[in-house]
Amino acid sequence: VLDLGSGAGFDCFLAANAVGSDGTVIGVDMTPEMIDKARANARKGGYSNVDFRLGELEHLPVADNTVDVIISNCVINL
Repeated sequence: VLDLGSGAGFDCFLAANAVGSDGTVIGVDMTPEMIDKARANARKGGYSNVDFRLGELEHLPVADNTVDVIISNCVINL
């Protein structure tokens, strides 16, 4: 699962629970502060199947054809 505009990771954690230990969730956000917060939240929650990456939607830090589902919730282009 790829979450575009992942923020603090809330939707990533919901997706991580849905995919279970066999799945992976990638969260992409454009702000280093939110990536740091999401990573801290993942550590606190014990989510080992979530990876947060700094990047912009126009230039995703994700290889082509590597995800099955893309989600994006409440993303505002600033």
